[in-house]
Amino acid sequence: MKALEITDYGIRLSAKGRTFVLSKKGTKPKNISPAEVDQILIMTSGVSITSKAIRLALDHGIDIVFLDSRGLPFGRLFHSDPVKTVDTRKGQYLAILKGETDIPKEIIRAKVKNQASHIKYWFKRLGIEGNDYKEIEAKVDDEPTAARFYWHAISRIIPMKGRDPESSDEYNVSFNYAYAILYSNVQRALQLVGLDPYAGFIHKDRSGKLSLVYDFSEMFKPVTVDFPLVSLVVEQGFKPKVVEGILDLESRKKIADAVINALNSRVKDELGEVRTCNQAIRAYALKLASAVRGEEKFKGFVKVW
Repeated sequence: MKALEITDYGIRLSAKGRTFVLSKKGTKPKNISPAEVDQILIMTSGVSITSKAIRLALDHGIDIVFLDSRGLPFGRLFHSDPVKTVDTRKGQYLAILKGETDIPKEIIRAKVKNQASHIKYWFKRLGIEGNDYKEIEAKVDDEPTAARFYWHAISRIIPMKGRDPESSDEYNVSFNYAYAILYSNVQRALQLVGLDPYAGFIHKDRSGKLSLVYDFSEMFKPVTVDFPLVSLVVEQGFKPKVVEGILDLESRKKIADAVINALNSRVKDELGEVRTCNQAIRAYALKLASAVRGEEKFKGFVKVW
C-alpha cells in the first residue's frame, strides 16, 4: 500500500480534475495521481481537505484515516463494498457464541510462531546467546507465558525493560503508536469482507473495542511492527522521543514510515504464497470470512523468515 502521509500543520488537500493537490502557504503545490495512493493518513491537526478531494479518494477506493497524537484512528472515510455481509456476520456471531471453532487457537499458533522466528532472526544476526525462540515456540498452548518470554527476549535486543501498553516509556509508546497503524489497515480489510471488527474470538468484547481487529492483528504484529521497529533501533540507532507521554512529530513520522514500508514489503507464508504484507492481510481476512461461513478451515498467517 502506498500511503500519502500528511504530517505538517497548515496543509490543504484539494483536487483539480482527477488529481490530488497538496498545498501549503509559501510552498509550491504538489500534484499527486490517485493511482499512486492507496491510503491517506492525516497525522496532525490543522489540515484541511475539500469535499472534491474526499470524493476523488472514495471513487478510487482510497480510504482517509485521521490519527491522533498516539497514532490511534479517531475517524476514517472509505468506500465500502462488503462481501456476503449477512452470511459472514451470522457465521461470525454463531462461531463466537458456540465456542466450537479452532480460529482463536490458530491465530495464537501463528502469532507465537512469528514471534519465535522474529527472535531467532535477531539472535542469529547479532550473535546473542540463548535459545529463547525455542522457549517461545514451545509455549504455543500457553500464550501469556510465550508473550512474557518474547518481550524478555526483545529486551535483550533493544533497551526496553518490558512490554506494558500503559507505560509512558519511549519504547512502549512507540509500539503502541505502530500497532495503531496496523489496526487501521486490519480494520479496513475485515470490514471489506463483511466481518464485524468489534466481535472477537480472543479479546473480550466491550463497547467501542475493536476486538476482532486486535485478534487478527496478533498474527501480523511481529512482521509488520515489531521487526521494523527493532530494525530502526538496532540498525539506525533510532531513539524515540516522548514528551508528556506522547511521541514527538519526528518520531511518529519515522515509525509510521517504517511500518508502512513493512506493510508494502513482500513476504512468503508457510503455504508458499508470496505477496506484500498488505495483500496478505486482505487474503487472510477473506480466509477468515470464509471460515466463519463454514466454507473452509482457517489457517493463520505464518511468515517464512
